[in-house]
Amino acid sequence: MGPDSRTNPRSAYAAYASAVRPRVESAVAESLGAGLARERSLGTDVAAVADALHSLGTRGGKRMRAVLVALGYDGVGGERGLDAVLGAALAMELVQVYLLAHDDWMDGDLVRRGGPSVHKMLQDAFGSATLGDVTGILAGDFASALAQEAFFTVDVPAEHKLRAARRFAHMQHEVVLGQIMDVCADRRPLEALVLADVEAMHAKKTGAYTVGGPLAVGALLGGADDARERAIDAFATPLGVAFQLRDDVLGTFGDTATTGKPRFGDLRQGKRTSLVAAFVSARGAKGVEALRPVLGNASASDAACEALASEMHESGARARIEARVSELLSEARARLDALSFTPSAALVLEGAIDALGERSS
Repeated sequence: MGPDSRTNPRSAYAAYASAVRPRVESAVAESLGAGLARERSLGTDVAAVADALHSLGTRGGKRMRAVLVALGYDGVGGERGLDAVLGAALAMELVQVYLLAHDDWMDGDLVRRGGPSVHKMLQDAFGSATLGDVTGILAGDFASALAQEAFFTVDVPAEHKLRAARRFAHMQHEVVLGQIMDVCADRRPLEALVLADVEAMHAKKTGAYTVGGPLAVGALLGGADDARERAIDAFATPLGVAFQLRDDVLGTFGDTATTGKPRFGDLRQGKRTSLVAAFVSARGAKGVEALRPVLGNASASDAACEALASEMHESGARARIEARVSELLSEARARLDALSFTPSAALVLEGAIDALGERSS
């Protein structure tokens, strides 16, 4: 399954990811399908929760975190490829299911990956908004427990497994800190919003488990030392932030058919995104006044949201964030050699920089 160094970076990443995804897809489907037969036998209530997790978990997704686990292992010279670390790759995807289930409930999102969010499915299944919300939270908790179980099925030396497990736990710790920062951000005055604070939140909430966590876990499973782990973090932090800044742009200017998420959802939910910070920076008090009728208004019309998006674009806010994404991607590229990955894995990782930073979904 090793990377192919005979192609250009983007093609190398695409080929590598294409080799990893099918096995991860099968593992996810098995874990949330037949793997939960005992739980489903406990009755229709538990079965409804299991079915909601299965629906979300098998509804596509790029599986990039699983791909990066495999790549981290290969990059440090791991000799057994995906066979050795499939449990960790699966665990990353189950953590993603857990986080999406909770995040969608917190944000009030009813759509995820082109279908209903977990709490929405359960609201419909139980005919109760309250019970759907409660079981949606429990569904996320359940996916988290499944992730921990999956992780320990990796077939590597015990010392490597222990170090990687600590990093896996720390990754989840950082995500929760970032989420606290995110959900509490709307308590702060818009006038005080600055891009640096948004990036700091993104580094924890998304960067920790999108790039740095998966790549480091894979490398540690392959025997990476502390110095290599630090180099991975230095590389991954700007790339992870770039990934989320790009997500901020897609949340307002992306195509729902491509992103699988409702356009203008970030605006209606009142999220203090990088776009909002850049807009306030560009327009000052006038920008704040333009935001007030839409930001955090779940009933804001498409026309009002479209008008605000146009004003954001005209202010240069979108261009500023896209320029910042380019800066961060350049930082990541400059730090790639310090990882001392095998040449073929480094080529794939170079392609991943483009795939993560220039995505449209």
